[in-house]
Amino acid sequence: MANGRRAILRRAIPPLLRPGWPDEARRVLQEPLFAEAAAVGPPHGRCLNAGSGEGLYSRFLESFAEISEIVNIDVELPQIGSHRADPRHSDAEASVTELPFEDGSFNFVLCTEVIEHVHDDSAAARELGRVLKPGAFALISVPTPPAPHDPAHVREGYTLEQLSELLAQGGFEVVWHRYCFHLPMRWLLPVWRWQYKRLGAGRRSLMPRLAVVAFAYADRWSRIGRPWDLVVLAKTPDRGR
Repeated sequence: MANGRRAILRRAIPPLLRPGWPDEARRVLQEPLFAEAAAVGPPHGRCLNAGSGEGLYSRFLESFAEISEIVNIDVELPQIGSHRADPRHSDAEASVTELPFEDGSFNFVLCTEVIEHVHDDSAAARELGRVLKPGAFALISVPTPPAPHDPAHVREGYTLEQLSELLAQGGFEVVWHRYCFHLPMRWLLPVWRWQYKRLGAGRRSLMPRLAVVAFAYADRWSRIGRPWDLVVLAKTPDRGR
């Protein structure tokens, strides 16, 4: 009965007044850059969503009809994901440092905000390169210093030079890059964390989605301050190189 009342309440509240989460701001800012990168290295065939979490970019991947399969991996996957509506999805619990796939299994990799969490980032770069076919692309995003503190990160982030050197260990060459996340996003994170811990007792967000999205669009339009997120498109060597 209680679940039924909550479901009715969720339907009654306009979407922009529902609780907001930082990932919604992240999608507003990163997805246009991902689309720009996809014009350079189009996703197709078998795609690995490395560190998929709850499926933040499932809809982005689903928008490409040329993708035949989307394999979502994470060290711990949620039981029910938003991606379940599309039959092209499959799931596996695994680490990016030890992928349970054969060499050259994939045509495209999406790995967003993952590598900064991984202790052995060199192993992650090698594994991502190993499972991609020759001449295939990986779309990767990471924080770039100076980035806001996140206790879940094992390092602050990477400069473009550092990330290029890391990915070279997996045989990648960075062929495209862009920056995002500026001052409004730097403000959003502490404000959101404060209200979540203090007002929501660490169980719920009381900041409406409207406010979260407003921060994101202010960041997107103003681009005030130094950027602290980096998006790159990297390519594996063509066959015969």
